[in-house]
Amino acid sequence: MSNALLAGTLWIIMVLAGYLVVPPLLLKYQIKVRRAWVVVVLVACLARLIPNFILPMGASYDIDSYQIVGRLVLHREDVYSSPDAEKRHPYLPAQMYWMAFAEQASSALGISFVKVVRLAPILADVAIALLLYWLLLSSSPPAVAMAGGLTYALNPVTIYVSAYHGQFDALPALFILLSLMMLDRYPLAAGGWLGMGILEKGWAVLALPSLLAGVSSWRKKALLLLASVGIPLLATAAYVAVFHANIRAVVMRALGYNWGVGIWGYTYFFRLLSILNEAAAPLFYSLSTYGRYLTLAALGLVWLFKARKESPAAGVLTVLVAFFALTHAFSIQYLIWLVPFAVLQKDFTWLRRYTLAAFLYMFIAYTTLILEFHIASILPWPQADWFLIMPAGLPAWIVTAGWAVHRLTATPKPETKKGKVYVR
Repeated sequence: MSNALLAGTLWIIMVLAGYLVVPPLLLKYQIKVRRAWVVVVLVACLARLIPNFILPMGASYDIDSYQIVGRLVLHREDVYSSPDAEKRHPYLPAQMYWMAFAEQASSALGISFVKVVRLAPILADVAIALLLYWLLLSSSPPAVAMAGGLTYALNPVTIYVSAYHGQFDALPALFILLSLMMLDRYPLAAGGWLGMGILEKGWAVLALPSLLAGVSSWRKKALLLLASVGIPLLATAAYVAVFHANIRAVVMRALGYNWGVGIWGYTYFFRLLSILNEAAAPLFYSLSTYGRYLTLAALGLVWLFKARKESPAAGVLTVLVAFFALTHAFSIQYLIWLVPFAVLQKDFTWLRRYTLAAFLYMFIAYTTLILEFHIASILPWPQADWFLIMPAGLPAWIVTAGWAVHRLTATPKPETKKGKVYVR
């Protein structure tokens, strides 16, 4: 292990200790702090900027992909048809412009590319911590609001994804929160923020049904839907016009994303079976091919029978937790998705269980595989992946399954809003 990774490892352990100690103390003693939002912002910044400074590396494949895509954009080459970027950018055209800026800025300033490109998700993380504080402050005592902000600011799962890995999942999470904040009162703006989230990463569309159900008239629903669909379409059309791209290739690249089958949850057991018994390989292949339809059908049922009856924020959390319990495909950066919405719902008990289980998985994966490759010294590759890395995620999946059962079966307290009855 390099000195940089050792320092980063010690830092994330310290942050985990802070997460476990500081917010519960605020909740227990109802501690009030003047200008608490400043504390939340400073803690969120330090918790992420220090590892960004310490670590000269991120997730190697992703960082290499960002740099390749950034260079293609700078040279006005179509990312979606370039052989250099094949399988490197399975998203709509949004992040690529920041990647291009990061490539140009790192060259001009003499700063490593990875430290520049990670600033976007880091800043989004800080904004989420501050936004959660303000949202909670409107309905909770100041100590609870500060505890919520610091719960996100000190959450090691979010820090791993933004400041260690360099993935962008904090941006769609931020945009969904902004959409929730403006929902019903400003449906067009709410739809615009959700559209930005979908443009950044397609998983933000999982929030759309609950947001649509949360507005009070068909006119507002139409405005929300128009903006949430229109923003990605306009951005894609602009990219196609400027880069002379094939619009079908752009859209299908994003819609066809189906990576990470067999590394999480129940699909791991199908993968393990196919490894141990070649006769089971066709079954795993079928899961890889058709699993997305099973996932979508299951989420549809979750929304129909539970999430649509909840408040929009609660519905989003229910759908996302169900996704984690039921999904056929997965990537480790997804683990950030649940954190902001659990904080917003003040679901601190389940969030703590989830954070501890996810931290175990991420600690093993980032320390031995993603940031530096050490795992093969314990077991040869790919056996190390099959029997060490993938099973490390099972405790986190089991927690999400229990969390999903809890949310689907619990009888929540009703809350009334403008003539509608929602449940938290």
